[in-house]
Amino acid sequence: MGKRFDSLVFPGGKPKAFTLSYDDGVVQDRRLAELLRQYGLKCTFNLGSGLLGHPDKGGFPGKPDLDLSKVSPEELETVYATHEIAGHGLYHSSLDKVGTPLAAYEIVEDKRRLEALTGKPLQMFAYPFGMYSPDVTHLLRLAGYQGARTIVSSHGFDLPEDFLQWNPTCHHNDPRLMELARQFVEGPPFFPMLFYVWGHAYEFDDLNNWSVMEELAAYMARHKDKIWFATNGEILRYVTAYHRLEYSVDGSVIYNPSAVDVFLRTSMEQTQRIRAGCHTRIAATPL
Repeated sequence: MGKRFDSLVFPGGKPKAFTLSYDDGVVQDRRLAELLRQYGLKCTFNLGSGLLGHPDKGGFPGKPDLDLSKVSPEELETVYATHEIAGHGLYHSSLDKVGTPLAAYEIVEDKRRLEALTGKPLQMFAYPFGMYSPDVTHLLRLAGYQGARTIVSSHGFDLPEDFLQWNPTCHHNDPRLMELARQFVEGPPFFPMLFYVWGHAYEFDDLNNWSVMEELAAYMARHKDKIWFATNGEILRYVTAYHRLEYSVDGSVIYNPSAVDVFLRTSMEQTQRIRAGCHTRIAATPL
């Protein structure tokens, strides 16, 4: 075998992935989820199940007209169709401050209720207020979570080294949002790039700037030929499957033990599909 440098590419051989994450299950999610569907984008919505259906108008300090009411349990399937539902703590408590027993209860009971409502195991979580500790992360692992989002902006496009401390690229109100979007789209296709935007849908009402998301969504959709639009959980599953690939000593055979097809760039010109549950032989590279 000659020298070969395999690198991850996303489904369909696309070099880039774009995902979003929005918190709290507020009624403005109805508009946001539909807007994203219209452009073919996908989002992970992080919900505190103990607050679903709770009316909350004028409850934000200094903003008496801001509606922070939550969507009802009965409308989850409709509102979040094509998107992902993830955990956010039962009552949105600061889990690093409430003590281990209560933090464990908030994490597990929230997950249990959301899984009962959605009929699916939850993989993703978002730390309430962005606050966490090693103990909180450990509790998430014990509960079966595989990924959790922080609120620390990386302003970069790297894949996370630890999905349970997953830093997004930026918030949607970041002044560099569209600059970063252009850097992402125009960046070289030789290594995987991930653009991750987060926020709260009520912020669009608060600042009357829904146009920010309209502009971003339209821009991303124009470049859909090279961008994989995915939920947080879909990205986590895909990258995990990539890391589980098993190679023969000479690299000529790759086994994919997962249930997810994985795409690799094996040369500047060639993309190889490694099918789920299969052994794939890779053609020799000339010396």
